[in-house]
Amino acid sequence: MKTLKLRYLIIAFTLFLTSCAVPAAVYLGDTYPVTDNIDVYYDAKDVKQDYKVIGHLAIAYTEDSAVAKKLLSDKAKTQGANGIIIFQVEGNNANATIRADAIKYSK
Repeated sequence: MKTLKLRYLIIAFTLFLTSCAVPAAVYLGDTYPVTDNIDVYYDAKDVKQDYKVIGHLAIAYTEDSAVAKKLLSDKAKTQGANGIIIFQVEGNNANATIRADAIKYSK
C-alpha cells in the first residue's frame, strides 16, 4: 500500500515539474561566433541594413511574449546572429509554435 502511495506521489510531482518547464528554442542553421546583442524585428522590411538569414528558430508558444522573445534572442546569440525576425505563430492552443529567422548583418 505504501508503495502505491509513493508511486502516485512521484507521478504527481513529476507532472507538476514538467508543467512548469520553460520551452526551449530550437535552431537549424549555420553557427558563427557568439554575439552580445540581438536586434528584434517583426517584419523583414524593418531591417535597415543588408543581412543574410543564417538559420531558423522555433519555440513552443507561450502567452508571455517577453519570455518568448528572450528565449529566441538568447538562442540566436549563441548561434552568432545579430538579429531575429519574428514572423509567424502557427498552430493552435497547446500545439502553437512561434517561428523566427536568425540574421547576420553584411559587413
